[in-house]
Amino acid sequence: MPTALSSVAVIGGGNMATAIIKGLGALPTPPRVTVSEPDPAKRALFASQGHHTVADNRAAVAAADVVLLAIKPQVAAQVLPELGAAWTPAKLLISILAGTPTAALQAGLATGAVAAPRVVRAMPNTPMAIGLGMVGLSAGAHAGAADLDLAESLFAPCAKVLRVSEAKMDAITAVSGSGPAYFFRLAEALVAGAMGLGFSRDEAVLLVGTTGTGSWRYLVESGFDAAKLREQVTSPGGTTAAALAVLTAAGFDQLWADALAAAERRGRELAEAARK
Repeated sequence: MPTALSSVAVIGGGNMATAIIKGLGALPTPPRVTVSEPDPAKRALFASQGHHTVADNRAAVAAADVVLLAIKPQVAAQVLPELGAAWTPAKLLISILAGTPTAALQAGLATGAVAAPRVVRAMPNTPMAIGLGMVGLSAGAHAGAADLDLAESLFAPCAKVLRVSEAKMDAITAVSGSGPAYFFRLAEALVAGAMGLGFSRDEAVLLVGTTGTGSWRYLVESGFDAAKLREQVTSPGGTTAAALAVLTAAGFDQLWADALAAAERRGRELAEAARK
C-alpha cells in the first residue's frame, strides 16, 4: 500500500516530472519537493508553484529521502555519478528512464560508501498529465516491498500502478508506456476517414471524439467484455459487419500482436545498450 512521502528531489523538469509534481501537490499532506533543472525558465515556473529549485543535482539529492530521476536516458551516464556523490544508504532512487535497467542505474550510482543503492524502475505514460496515467513498477536487486510502497505513493495521485518483475518492464513499455500513441494513431486514422466521407475536420473530431469517449466509458463500466459489446453492435450482414470484415481481412489482431512484440523487442535492445 502507498506510504507517506516526506521529501522528494526531482531531477529534471520535463512533462512527466511536471505531472508527478502536480499530483503530489494535491495530496492532503504534500511532501517537500526540490526540483533540479538546468533551464532557468523552468526553475522559475516551479518556484512560482512553491517548490524549492536548484541547478545542482547533488544539492537536490542531499535534501531528499526519495529521488525521482526524470531525465533523458542519453544523459544518464553524466548525471548518475553526480547523484552518487551525494548518495547515502537511506535514499531511494525511482527512475522513469525508458530502456534503462536497474542494474545500470545501480552501477551508475554506486560509490565506495554506497555499494548497493536501492533503485525502483518505473514506466509511466503521458495521461498522467490529466491524472489518468498508468505506471509499471519493478524493484532493483537491493530494493524491497517498502521501497515499492514509496514509489507507488509517488505515482498514485496521478496514475494506476501495477507492480511487476523487471523481466516484464519491456512488455509494460510496449503495452501502456507506448500505448497512448496507439490510441492517438487510431484517432488520427478515424478522423481522416470521416473527412474522406465528406465531414469537416471539426465535424469529424466531434463524431470520433464523442464516440470514442462514450465507447470507452461504456466498455469500462460494463465489465470490459469487449467481444460481447462488439457483437451487440454488429448485426449480421450490416454496416458494422462490413467494416469489421475489412479489418479482419487485413490481419487486424496479428497486426497488433506484431506491433506490441516490436515495441517489446526494441525495449530489450535499449536495455542491453544501457548495460554496456
